Amino acid sequence: MEHVSDYDLECYHLRMVVDEAELAQLEEHLLVCSECVERAEQGAEYVDAVRASILAGNLDLDGTPDVALLI
Repeated sequence: MEHVSDYDLECYHLRMVVDEAELAQLEEHLLVCSECVERAEQGAEYVDAVRASILAGNLDLDGTPDVALLI
């Protein structure tokens, strides 16, 4: 069984998968693959943490931490 890529899992979490056939295939795989579900959950936590950090002003949009906040 071929697993879903991390990129595709992130796109799924961000609701960027718009092709119905691709979405159906991805969701069907997630129904039967606990390994990909776990990776999807970990990826979602990461994406949400980065998003929250950006919104809180703790991370520049280029992904570089604000050095003043680390001191």
